[in-house]
Amino acid sequence: MKEKDLSLQVKVLEKAYKVIRKNFKDMVQLLIATISLSNRFLGGHLKRVAEICRCISIAKDYERDLRDLIYYAALLHDIGIVGMPERIILEKPENFDEEEMKLWKKHPVIGEGIIGSAYSLKRVAQVLRSHHEDFSGGGFPDRLSGEEIPIGARVIRVASDYDVFIFKYGLSPHEAVERIKEGSSIKYDPEVVYTFSSIIDEQLEKQKQTPKIVDIEELRPGMFLNTDIVLRNGLLLLPKGIILNSAMLEKLKSFSSLIDQRIKKVEVIY
Repeated sequence: MKEKDLSLQVKVLEKAYKVIRKNFKDMVQLLIATISLSNRFLGGHLKRVAEICRCISIAKDYERDLRDLIYYAALLHDIGIVGMPERIILEKPENFDEEEMKLWKKHPVIGEGIIGSAYSLKRVAQVLRSHHEDFSGGGFPDRLSGEEIPIGARVIRVASDYDVFIFKYGLSPHEAVERIKEGSSIKYDPEVVYTFSSIIDEQLEKQKQTPKIVDIEELRPGMFLNTDIVLRNGLLLLPKGIILNSAMLEKLKSFSSLIDQRIKKVEVIY
Protein backbone atom coordinates (compact mmCIF):
# COMPACT_ATOMS: atom_id res chain seq x y z
CA MET A 1 0.00 0.00 0.00
CA LYS A 2 1.29 3.44 -0.95
CA GLU A 3 2.16 5.87 1.83
CA LYS A 4 -0.37 8.36 0.46
CA ASP A 5 -3.17 5.77 0.54
CA LEU A 6 -2.22 4.70 4.07
CA SER A 7 -2.27 8.29 5.26
CA LEU A 8 -5.72 8.77 3.74
CA GLN A 9 -7.05 5.66 5.48
CA VAL A 10 -5.67 6.84 8.83
CA LYS A 11 -7.46 10.19 8.40
CA VAL A 12 -10.72 8.41 7.55
CA LEU A 13 -10.42 6.19 10.64
CA GLU A 14 -9.61 9.19 12.86
CA LYS A 15 -12.69 11.00 11.54
CA ALA A 16 -14.87 7.94 12.14
CA TYR A 17 -13.51 7.61 15.68
CA LYS A 18 -14.40 11.23 16.42
CA VAL A 19 -17.93 10.68 15.16
CA ILE A 20 -18.32 7.54 17.29
CA ARG A 21 -16.99 9.35 20.37
CA LYS A 22 -19.41 12.26 19.81
CA ASN A 23 -22.35 9.90 19.32
CA PHE A 24 -21.36 8.10 22.52
CA LYS A 25 -21.25 11.36 24.48
CA ASP A 26 -24.58 12.49 23.02
CA MET A 27 -26.18 9.17 23.99
CA VAL A 28 -24.96 9.47 27.58
CA GLN A 29 -26.06 13.11 27.86
CA LEU A 30 -29.53 12.17 26.61
CA LEU A 31 -29.78 9.45 29.27
CA ILE A 32 -28.65 11.85 32.00
CA ALA A 33 -31.17 14.48 30.88
CA THR A 34 -33.93 11.86 31.13
CA ILE A 35 -32.79 10.80 34.60
CA SER A 36 -32.58 14.43 35.78
CA LEU A 37 -36.15 15.06 34.66
CA SER A 38 -37.40 11.94 36.44
CA ASN A 39 -35.71 12.84 39.73
CA ARG A 40 -33.63 15.96 40.37
CA PHE A 41 -31.88 14.50 43.43
CA LEU A 42 -30.68 11.50 41.43
CA GLY A 43 -29.62 13.70 38.51
CA GLY A 44 -27.60 15.93 40.82
CA HIS A 45 -26.01 12.94 42.53
CA LEU A 46 -24.85 11.44 39.23
CA LYS A 47 -23.36 14.71 37.99
CA ARG A 48 -21.52 15.45 41.23
CA VAL A 49 -20.13 11.92 41.43
CA ALA A 50 -18.93 12.12 37.83
CA GLU A 51 -17.05 15.35 38.57
CA ILE A 52 -15.32 13.84 41.62
CA CYS A 53 -14.38 10.79 39.53
CA ARG A 54 -12.99 13.07 36.83
CA CYS A 55 -10.77 14.79 39.40
CA ILE A 56 -9.56 11.45 40.80
CA SER A 57 -8.80 10.11 37.31
CA ILE A 58 -6.77 13.20 36.44
CA ALA A 59 -4.87 13.07 39.74
CA LYS A 60 -4.12 9.36 39.17
CA ASP A 61 -2.95 10.20 35.62
CA TYR A 62 -5.10 7.53 34.03
CA GLU A 63 -5.03 7.27 30.24
CA ARG A 64 -7.73 9.23 28.42
CA ASP A 65 -9.82 6.17 27.49
CA LEU A 66 -9.93 5.04 31.13
CA ARG A 67 -10.74 8.56 32.33
CA ASP A 68 -13.64 8.74 29.88
CA LEU A 69 -14.85 5.27 30.83
CA ILE A 70 -14.92 6.16 34.53
CA TYR A 71 -16.55 9.55 33.92
CA TYR A 72 -19.40 8.19 31.80
CA ALA A 73 -19.88 5.15 34.04
CA ALA A 74 -20.17 7.57 36.98
CA LEU A 75 -22.81 9.57 35.12
CA LEU A 76 -24.83 6.39 34.64
CA HIS A 77 -23.99 4.33 37.73
CA ASP A 78 -27.45 4.55 39.34
CA ILE A 79 -29.54 4.28 36.18
CA GLY A 80 -30.86 0.97 37.53
CA ILE A 81 -32.72 2.89 40.26
CA VAL A 82 -34.75 4.94 37.77
CA GLY A 83 -38.39 3.95 38.00
CA MET A 84 -38.09 2.49 41.50
CA PRO A 85 -40.25 3.99 44.29
CA GLU A 86 -39.03 7.46 45.27
CA ARG A 87 -38.36 6.25 48.82
CA ILE A 88 -35.59 3.99 47.48
CA ILE A 89 -34.02 6.96 45.69
CA LEU A 90 -34.22 9.37 48.63
CA GLU A 91 -34.05 7.23 51.79
CA LYS A 92 -31.01 5.76 53.56
CA PRO A 93 -30.59 2.03 52.81
CA GLU A 94 -30.52 1.09 56.50
CA ASN A 95 -34.10 2.37 56.76
CA PHE A 96 -35.38 0.03 54.04
CA ASP A 97 -37.60 -2.90 54.90
CA GLU A 98 -36.67 -6.36 53.63
CA GLU A 99 -38.46 -6.01 50.28
CA GLU A 100 -37.07 -2.52 49.66
CA MET A 101 -33.55 -3.76 50.41
CA LYS A 102 -33.93 -6.64 47.95
CA LEU A 103 -35.14 -4.24 45.27
CA TRP A 104 -32.37 -1.70 45.94
CA LYS A 105 -29.67 -4.37 45.76
CA LYS A 106 -30.86 -5.26 42.25
CA HIS A 107 -30.04 -1.85 40.79
CA PRO A 108 -26.41 -2.56 39.74
CA VAL A 109 -27.54 -5.60 37.73
CA ILE A 110 -30.54 -3.73 36.31
CA GLY A 111 -28.20 -0.89 35.31
CA GLU A 112 -25.84 -3.33 33.65
CA GLY A 113 -28.74 -4.77 31.68
CA ILE A 114 -29.96 -1.37 30.51
CA ILE A 115 -26.56 -0.03 29.48
CA GLY A 116 -25.15 -3.35 28.26
CA SER A 117 -27.84 -3.56 25.60
CA ALA A 118 -25.91 -0.88 23.67
CA TYR A 119 -22.73 -2.37 22.20
CA SER A 120 -20.74 0.86 22.61
CA LEU A 121 -21.53 0.85 26.36
CA LYS A 122 -20.52 -2.74 27.21
CA ARG A 123 -17.43 -1.69 29.19
CA VAL A 124 -19.44 0.95 31.03
CA ALA A 125 -22.03 -1.71 31.90
CA GLN A 126 -19.35 -3.88 33.55
CA VAL A 127 -18.39 -0.98 35.81
CA LEU A 128 -22.03 -0.31 36.70
CA ARG A 129 -22.49 -3.90 37.84
CA SER A 130 -19.62 -3.66 40.32
CA HIS A 131 -19.99 -0.20 41.88
CA HIS A 132 -21.34 -1.63 45.17
CA GLU A 133 -18.64 -4.27 45.63
CA ASP A 134 -16.54 -3.92 48.82
CA PHE A 135 -12.75 -3.93 48.56
CA SER A 136 -12.67 -6.61 51.27
CA GLY A 137 -15.18 -8.79 49.41
CA GLY A 138 -18.40 -8.11 51.31
CA GLY A 139 -20.32 -6.16 48.69
CA PHE A 140 -22.83 -7.10 46.00
CA PRO A 141 -23.84 -8.53 43.55
CA ASP A 142 -20.78 -10.78 43.03
CA ARG A 143 -18.77 -10.38 46.27
CA LEU A 144 -15.68 -9.40 44.31
CA SER A 145 -12.65 -8.12 46.22
CA GLY A 146 -9.52 -6.05 45.62
CA GLU A 147 -8.41 -5.85 42.01
CA GLU A 148 -11.16 -8.22 40.93
CA ILE A 149 -13.33 -5.11 41.07
CA PRO A 150 -12.94 -2.92 37.95
CA ILE A 151 -10.93 0.19 38.79
CA GLY A 152 -13.77 2.39 37.54
CA ALA A 153 -16.15 0.78 40.02
CA ARG A 154 -13.65 1.31 42.85
CA VAL A 155 -13.38 5.01 42.02
CA ILE A 156 -17.14 5.44 41.70
CA ARG A 157 -17.78 3.66 45.03
CA VAL A 158 -15.71 6.24 46.90
CA ALA A 159 -17.15 9.27 45.08
CA SER A 160 -20.75 8.03 45.27
CA ASP A 161 -20.66 7.21 48.98
CA TYR A 162 -19.08 10.60 49.74
CA ASP A 163 -21.91 12.38 47.92
CA VAL A 164 -24.55 10.22 49.63
CA PHE A 165 -23.04 10.95 53.07
CA ILE A 166 -23.45 14.68 52.41
CA PHE A 167 -26.72 14.95 50.52
CA LYS A 168 -28.66 12.00 51.99
CA TYR A 169 -27.17 11.58 55.48
CA GLY A 170 -26.59 15.29 56.09
CA LEU A 171 -22.93 14.96 57.09
CA SER A 172 -20.53 17.85 56.61
CA PRO A 173 -17.86 17.39 53.91
CA HIS A 174 -15.23 16.89 56.66
CA GLU A 175 -17.36 14.22 58.35
CA ALA A 176 -18.01 12.52 55.01
CA VAL A 177 -14.29 12.36 54.22
CA GLU A 178 -13.61 10.83 57.63
CA ARG A 179 -16.32 8.22 57.02
CA ILE A 180 -14.65 7.31 53.71
CA LYS A 181 -11.24 7.05 55.41
CA GLU A 182 -12.71 4.74 58.06
CA GLY A 183 -13.83 2.41 55.27
CA SER A 184 -10.43 2.30 53.55
CA SER A 185 -9.37 -1.30 52.75
CA ILE A 186 -12.79 -2.49 53.94
CA LYS A 187 -15.27 -0.92 51.56
CA TYR A 188 -12.86 1.19 49.53
CA ASP A 189 -9.62 0.82 47.62
CA PRO A 190 -7.02 2.49 49.89
CA GLU A 191 -5.13 4.01 46.96
CA VAL A 192 -8.31 5.62 45.64
CA VAL A 193 -9.17 6.86 49.14
CA TYR A 194 -5.74 8.48 49.49
CA THR A 195 -6.08 10.35 46.19
CA PHE A 196 -9.70 11.26 46.86
CA SER A 197 -9.03 12.62 50.36
CA SER A 198 -6.14 14.76 49.06
CA ILE A 199 -8.43 16.27 46.40
CA ILE A 200 -11.30 16.94 48.79
CA ASP A 201 -9.00 18.41 51.47
CA GLU A 202 -7.68 20.85 48.87
CA GLN A 203 -11.21 21.76 47.76
CA LEU A 204 -12.37 22.28 51.33
CA GLU A 205 -9.56 24.74 51.91
CA LYS A 206 -10.90 26.78 49.00
CA GLN A 207 -14.41 26.66 50.45
CA LYS A 208 -13.65 28.27 53.81
CA GLN A 209 -14.66 31.70 52.55
CA THR A 210 -18.13 33.11 53.21
CA PRO A 211 -20.69 32.25 50.49
CA LYS A 212 -21.50 35.10 48.13
CA ILE A 213 -24.42 35.82 45.82
CA VAL A 214 -23.49 36.59 42.20
CA ASP A 215 -25.25 36.94 38.85
CA ILE A 216 -25.13 33.82 36.69
CA GLU A 217 -23.12 35.81 34.12
CA GLU A 218 -20.44 36.40 36.77
CA LEU A 219 -19.70 32.70 37.35
CA ARG A 220 -16.06 31.74 36.80
CA PRO A 221 -13.99 28.52 36.83
CA GLY A 222 -13.00 27.44 40.35
CA MET A 223 -16.18 28.72 42.04
CA PHE A 224 -18.04 26.24 44.27
CA LEU A 225 -21.71 26.21 43.26
CA ASN A 226 -24.13 26.31 46.21
CA THR A 227 -27.31 26.53 44.08
CA ASP A 228 -28.95 24.22 41.54
CA ILE A 229 -29.22 25.77 38.08
CA VAL A 230 -32.36 24.50 36.37
CA LEU A 231 -33.89 24.94 32.91
CA ARG A 232 -37.48 26.11 32.44
CA ASN A 233 -38.59 22.56 31.63
CA GLY A 234 -37.31 21.36 35.01
CA LEU A 235 -34.11 19.79 33.69
CA LEU A 236 -31.21 20.08 36.14
CA LEU A 237 -28.38 21.73 34.21
CA LEU A 238 -25.76 22.13 36.96
CA PRO A 239 -26.23 20.76 40.49
CA LYS A 240 -25.14 22.45 43.69
CA GLY A 241 -22.04 20.93 45.26
CA ILE A 242 -19.68 21.09 42.27
CA ILE A 243 -16.67 23.22 41.47
CA LEU A 244 -17.21 24.97 38.15
CA ASN A 245 -14.83 24.47 35.24
CA SER A 246 -14.62 25.99 31.76
CA ALA A 247 -16.60 23.18 30.12
CA MET A 248 -19.49 23.68 32.55
CA LEU A 249 -19.54 27.42 31.92
CA GLU A 250 -19.59 26.83 28.15
CA LYS A 251 -22.57 24.51 28.67
CA LEU A 252 -24.23 27.14 30.85
CA LYS A 253 -23.68 29.77 28.16
CA SER A 254 -25.16 27.58 25.41
CA PHE A 255 -28.31 27.01 27.49
CA SER A 256 -28.60 30.58 28.81
CA SER A 257 -31.84 31.33 26.95
CA LEU A 258 -33.50 28.23 28.45
CA ILE A 259 -32.56 28.78 32.10
CA ASP A 260 -35.43 29.26 34.54
CA GLN A 261 -35.77 33.05 34.67
CA ARG A 262 -36.49 32.92 38.41
CA ILE A 263 -32.80 32.06 38.86
CA LYS A 264 -31.18 35.45 38.45
CA LYS A 265 -28.47 35.00 41.05
CA VAL A 266 -26.72 32.00 42.57
CA GLU A 267 -24.75 31.34 45.75
CA VAL A 268 -21.10 30.47 45.32
CA ILE A 269 -17.91 30.11 47.36
CA TYR A 270 -14.59 31.22 45.90
